[in-house]
Amino acid sequence: MSDPFSLLGVTKAADKRQILSRVAAAMCERRYDAKQIAEAQKELFDPVARAAAEFSHFIDVQGCIGNFAPNEVAETAVPKLEFLDAFDEKRTAQG
Repeated sequence: MSDPFSLLGVTKAADKRQILSRVAAAMCERRYDAKQIAEAQKELFDPVARAAAEFSHFIDVQGCIGNFAPNEVAETAVPKLEFLDAFDEKRTAQG
């Protein structure tokens, strides 16, 4: 299911009264069908389902996906691996 918080337009700190108010407003706006609105309300009223929704929708990655281009990372931005000779000298002295 989609994020019930964004579907109803409430914050994660919203109480039952605020949720009910937004459910009524969402029904009037008709941006979503009644079944989706009812499922979002049910999910936010159930403490366990609400905690799961808060966790699973913690980071909104949809806004970041369009900006991510892994092939455009500059080679200079990646640090070079350097070997420390001091550790090799101790190993050869012991061994």
